[in-house]
Amino acid sequence: MRMNIYLTTGRKNYKYAYVAIRSLFENNPDAEIYLYIVSEDLEEPDLAHEYALAKQYGNHIVILRFDEQVAGRYIQVHADDHWPIGTMSSYWLFHELLPEDVDRIMVIESDTVIVGDLTEIYGTDFEGAYAVCPGPEHKPENHRNFMEKIGGDCLTFVLSMYDVKKIREDFTLEEILAKDEIVKKHVGNSQMEFTFGLLFKGKIKYVPGKISCIDENERYMQELGYDYVAACEKTAKIIHFSSYKDYSKPWNPVYLVPGYSVWWKYAVDSPYYEEYIKRQWQIYDASRAKQAAVQKNVTYRNILLCTLVLTVALLCAACLLSDVGIYGAAAVVGAAAVSFVASLAVRYFSMR
Repeated sequence: MRMNIYLTTGRKNYKYAYVAIRSLFENNPDAEIYLYIVSEDLEEPDLAHEYALAKQYGNHIVILRFDEQVAGRYIQVHADDHWPIGTMSSYWLFHELLPEDVDRIMVIESDTVIVGDLTEIYGTDFEGAYAVCPGPEHKPENHRNFMEKIGGDCLTFVLSMYDVKKIREDFTLEEILAKDEIVKKHVGNSQMEFTFGLLFKGKIKYVPGKISCIDENERYMQELGYDYVAACEKTAKIIHFSSYKDYSKPWNPVYLVPGYSVWWKYAVDSPYYEEYIKRQWQIYDASRAKQAAVQKNVTYRNILLCTLVLTVALLCAACLLSDVGIYGAAAVVGAAAVSFVASLAVRYFSMR
């Protein structure tokens, strides 16, 4: 079976995608995989290890160029958003990026690890649907409610599959971007799951999340529970480490989720393993530096000094507005200065 797989990444984070690529090839030995990597800046020499891996498994990697400047005229993302514009390349996938001989394609993402054979899901009959994806049962309640509010269906982007030929026939790129405009009016930024949920309303076929995809982050662990998530790891085909503004990933463990150990099992054999480790140190050092900066600015001295200054200011104002007058205000300032010096002296001698 030929499997067409879509993944987007760039020079900033492509080395982490190695785990997704290797686990994809290892767990789908009976498929001839055409991996379409959509990127704004990657060149073939950048992916020397990945091309060697593809050759080893009898698969293919094709880089598709994505123009972020053109996309930036239509796509809206916040400056501090962890989703780059390049992630929205899926809007252009059907009409401008994919070769004409691609009739269907499956999406994975660079922050995933594939743990099962995808060929059965890839071979699913669309039965008139435009997309096949994991069911909405794993989506947060507010996500499901939002899609109902705006008149769309839930779509899970990771491990979603698209009838490229039918989408090309029934929709134009302009119609896709028009749905994105609706999403932006509601949430203030572009978002693929919302856009495709609107575009393919009533034409999305679901595969149970337990056997397709499990997302792991703080929110999913809280809503679904550890036992459920750990059980899904044994039956799902892919683990997705989705994140929010904390950008928690296996290589940036803000907190631990069970799937991180699976990711690191493949990471150990990566040619970038040493870089993963050193990047951990950099992330840790940066976090410590931020903590030190906060501690420096929020110390007992700053807090006490601010309290003292505000108290003196209020008392002086009260003195000037009363019969005590300027002499009373001067007395307050003098008393505050003596108190401050005495406090420092007591702390100094008590901590020696």
